[in-house]
Amino acid sequence: MLTRRFSRVLLGVGLLGAAGYAFAPHLSNRISTAAVVNSEVIRIVAPIDGVADEQLPGPGVTLAAGGVRPVVRRLVAEDRERHRLAHDLALARAQIAEAREGLAQLDTHDAELARRAALYVEATREKLAAEIAETRAQQAGAQAAVAQARAELEHVQALRAARHVAQVRVEAAEAALRQAQANAEALAARLVRLDVEHRAVLAGVHLRDGHNDVPYSVQQRDRVMLQRQALTDRLAEARAREAALAAALAAEEAARLDRDRYDLSLAHAAIVWERHATPGAPVKPGEVLLDLVRCDDLFVEVALPDTAFGALHVGDTARVRLRGGVELEGTVRSIRGAGARSRKTLLAAERPSEHGARLTVEVALPQDAARLIAPESEGAFCGIGRLAEVSFPIDLSPFEAGIARLLRDAAGWAVDLAARLGVSARAETP
Repeated sequence: MLTRRFSRVLLGVGLLGAAGYAFAPHLSNRISTAAVVNSEVIRIVAPIDGVADEQLPGPGVTLAAGGVRPVVRRLVAEDRERHRLAHDLALARAQIAEAREGLAQLDTHDAELARRAALYVEATREKLAAEIAETRAQQAGAQAAVAQARAELEHVQALRAARHVAQVRVEAAEAALRQAQANAEALAARLVRLDVEHRAVLAGVHLRDGHNDVPYSVQQRDRVMLQRQALTDRLAEARAREAALAAALAAEEAARLDRDRYDLSLAHAAIVWERHATPGAPVKPGEVLLDLVRCDDLFVEVALPDTAFGALHVGDTARVRLRGGVELEGTVRSIRGAGARSRKTLLAAERPSEHGARLTVEVALPQDAARLIAPESEGAFCGIGRLAEVSFPIDLSPFEAGIARLLRDAAGWAVDLAARLGVSARAETP
């Protein structure tokens, strides 16, 4: 009889303690079991017509960050624009080579003309100097002839005064004097003309040609200069065109790779959530190929009653406990009321429904949460879809906090008492 009484007391105290222990957390926390580990889906679509790669990864495959993986390739390459640019580039380079060769030939010809012009100027200067010396010598002879003619005239005039010669002899002597004087004056004028020509040659102007002030070699150098300027302009234009065509060809090469093949490159590591295309099968632009999820950006989507909207704030701390004993600490990152539109972003998991829970709260998890939730990431999908229980601390007044503490203490005391009574009963039972 006593043993039965102790058993009933033990059972009652245990039930009271268990009820208090289970009810006590709800006094200081808002708890919801309509929660699931979730992640946004990164959808990869085909940008070109082609076929899916034979090695298209399947669900559960981890794609490393920074890696390049071919996804779609085009069956027929489009190279017309690349061939056109390559042809234009080769033509521009041929024009550059031709212009450079022409400039080299012009430089050689210009050097030859410069040598001929220098020889011509030097020869002309020396020739004028010799003519000037010759003219000066002839002028000295003419002046001597004038002096002799003047002396003969005076002698003839003396003989005419003595009536030894006729008047005609005097006139002949006067004519010879005038002729000698005219010859001397012509030589003086010629000497002035030669001196003017010599000074002009020293200044680079030639006066002996009635139509040209410079020699033919110098005129040809002017033509060569004009031709060099035209070739220089063509060379500069060809160089600019070559640079533009080279840049366009490089851009076309890169664009051709994009048109002929689509490679997937990720900035963050991700896991293939679902494969929509069959490897080796044809695909169209816009057709979905893969759905990816990131394990470093997990969050828990929680459903709560709409009355909890005012009690929660973005940035609050929340305790997340998954089935299996894993506990994490997260941060509230968004709160959407009952009347808010549903989120348009693709999500990997669907939140379980709960009666009366219309408020949706997202709790961000730490970046290493996947390692704690699902240590083996390959094929485990980082634990996405696992159900969870989320606790949000409630701000209580000092009185409410005291009541909650008393209930927790009483529940603990009841559990301890039940344990002691159970030990005593086992000890007294024979």
